[in-house]
Parts: sequence; C-alpha cells; structure tokens
Amino acid sequence: MRWLLTSWGSRGDLHPFLALGRGLISRGHKVTLVGNPDWQRETEAAGLRFVSTGEPTREDFVRHHPEVLSMKWAGLVSLHTLVNGAMAPGFDHLMDALLKEAPGHDVMVAHHTVFPAPAAAELTGVPWATVSLAPGVVPSAWSLPAPNFGRSGRGWLARERNRMVWGSGIVIAQIMVDPVVNRLRARHGLKPVRDAMFGAHSPRLNLQLYSEHFAKRPPDWSGEKKMAGFCFHDPGGTLSPEIEKFLDEGESPVLFTLGSTAVQNPGDFYKMAVEVLRNLRLRGILLIGPEENRPAELSKTTLAVSYAPYGLLMPRVRAVAHQCGIGTLSHALRAGVPSLACPFAFDQPNNARRIEELGVAEVVLPWKRNVRRVGKALGKLLAGAAPAKARELGKMIRTEDGVAKACAILEEAFSSPRSG
Repeated sequence: MRWLLTSWGSRGDLHPFLALGRGLISRGHKVTLVGNPDWQRETEAAGLRFVSTGEPTREDFVRHHPEVLSMKWAGLVSLHTLVNGAMAPGFDHLMDALLKEAPGHDVMVAHHTVFPAPAAAELTGVPWATVSLAPGVVPSAWSLPAPNFGRSGRGWLARERNRMVWGSGIVIAQIMVDPVVNRLRARHGLKPVRDAMFGAHSPRLNLQLYSEHFAKRPPDWSGEKKMAGFCFHDPGGTLSPEIEKFLDEGESPVLFTLGSTAVQNPGDFYKMAVEVLRNLRLRGILLIGPEENRPAELSKTTLAVSYAPYGLLMPRVRAVAHQCGIGTLSHALRAGVPSLACPFAFDQPNNARRIEELGVAEVVLPWKRNVRRVGKALGKLLAGAAPAKARELGKMIRTEDGVAKACAILEEAFSSPRSG
C-alpha cells in the first residue's frame, strides 16, 4: 500500500512519523511524508520520500513570537498566536501539497493539528487516519485538556469538573480555530465544520502514539481511538567525544534540556540550572540549542552543548529536567530516569501532571520556578522513590514496540483502503 504521512509542529511531532514511516517501509509499503521544508534532510535520511510544502521556515518562530509560550488568559494568548501566526500562514501551502499527493496514495495519516488534512481527504476521497501524540488532546472526563496545569483527580466529582473544563475549552477552541479553518474550506468550496480542533478527527481511526503505561485508555473513549505506544525515532550516530569525556570523569550528571521548541525562548532556565547544580554539588549537562543560550559562567562540573541524541544520552544520566514535550518526555521514560518537570505550554502541563501521578517526577510550575524551589524539587526527586519507580517504568516501556503495533493497527483499519 501507499501511505501519505503529514505532521505539523516541532521535531517532537516529526520523529514519531519518521518512526512510523520506517516501520511501514520495513513491512513492504511505500511511504511519503509531506511537511515543512525544514524537515527534508532528516526525513530523507530516515529513508522516506519527502514532499515539501514550500512554506517559509519556522525555525525561529518561538524566538520571534515568545507569546506562543505565554500562560496569559489560561493559554488563550498562546493558542491565538499558534493558530494565526504559525499555522494559518501555511494552510494553503500544505493544502496544495496534500491535494497534489493524495490521489497517488491509498491512505493519508495526519497529525491532529494538520487542519487541512480533513479537507484534502474530503476533496480527494482518500481514506485517512488522525494521529494524536499526547493524551491531553483527546477529550475525556478522566483527564484535563493538554494546556491545563491542574490535576485530573479521581471520582465522579472530579470527572464532572473535568467535563466542565473540557466543555469550556472546546467552546473557546471553536471561537479561535473554526473561523480560520473554515476560511480555508470555503476557498475550496467545502461546508464549514464545527470544532475543528477536537471534533474533526477521522471517524475511522484516531491512532494514539503513546504508551498505556504513561496514560491508560479512558473508559469513555469511542472505538476508533486505538492506542499503539510510543514510536521512537533513533537516527543512530554517537555521542560527541566532549560528552563521552565528561561522562567518564565522574558520577552520572543531571540533564537539563528544553526540547526543540521551548529552547528557542528559555528565559533563565539554563542560568538557573547552573546555580541549582552548584548549590546541590551535582554534575550536569545542559543541552542549550542556540549558542546565545549558553550561560556566562560554567563550572568544571557542568557541560553545555548545543545538541545530543536523547536515545544515547538519557540512559547515562541520573535525572532529566525538561519541558515535558511528548518527545523529550517519552525518551526520559524509556531511559528509566526520573524527571524534574518544568512545563511551559501546549501539551506540556498535562504531560507533567501525568508523570507526577506515576511517581517518577516532581513538577515546578512556571510561576514558581526559581533557584530555591527548583533546587528543593531536584533534591527531593533524587532522594525519594522516583528513581526506582522510573527504572521499573522504563523496563516496561522498553518491552513495547509501538511502531509495530501502530503499523498493524493501520493495516487492519485500511485493509480495504477505498471502502470508506
């Protein structure tokens, strides 16, 4: 079969699709990925055919639009910036690429925020599946929405509260997202949709690419929602000689990283990390991304580098302080190391609360992050039960094969690809 994959977002949104594409290819399928031109080199290196949307680069979007990580008005400022500043300008580019490619494929598999995908499927008649990478993007009374910093709670009273929060969030998303999506649909002669953010998922398959050990399937989900597991993309390579030398020189360090999005606007995260490590007399590695993030003063027990592959580095550290993006978080869970959760926006708050409930993390909320509180949380994390619990959870996640399960689910759902 011929599969057309399309995603949107950061490298944490790209990598599961690369893993999925490689899995499908290994099973004899042909795979194309449509995406931002920034992704071409990495996609082709993974062995997938790449089709560029031709839209401008998004590499510096967060740096130039820091409000996308804003917590103002319960994340509404962030959502408005994301939809209108980052997504909508690329809609026509993405739509044109999908309309051109879809007729030559049997099935389209789209990230849930690729809003042109349902329209392209409707216009071409190509069956399609939706992919969700984090649990907080699919409504359920057993959880809270992705950007909510609260705890989901237990019992019927908590579920009623969660339903109310979801209800409010859906209404707000309809007001902010639907007009933008429906303008695109109108340009192609399609009727408007209601609830483009949460209600426009594929009725045939909504594939969840994360582990049930991280987030159990809620009892109120409908049947088309299928859980596969994390899909890890490990491009290979080695750690740099500089990192290897540092690791060999002493005890396991604490890793501080902000993934590929929050790292573009880290605030005082890395400066604070240096002070926390010094106060606790711990060794540390900082993955700083752009060189401008390098702290002015580094001790001999702290190494700052721009990048290192998570799959190789995380198993060799004692804890990870991170933003809780699903890509970074999944690698920390697989490595079996505890997390100092420092969420910013998007799916990160909900992800952070989930690993806190699992007993493998301490959460420090954005408005409470300072050297004293972060140091106290890191000390508690390392001295408590979290390291042992993280090791056990890591063992369970490493037994899973999310890619193989996801491929099998897709093949079963679309064995008769043009039948609906």
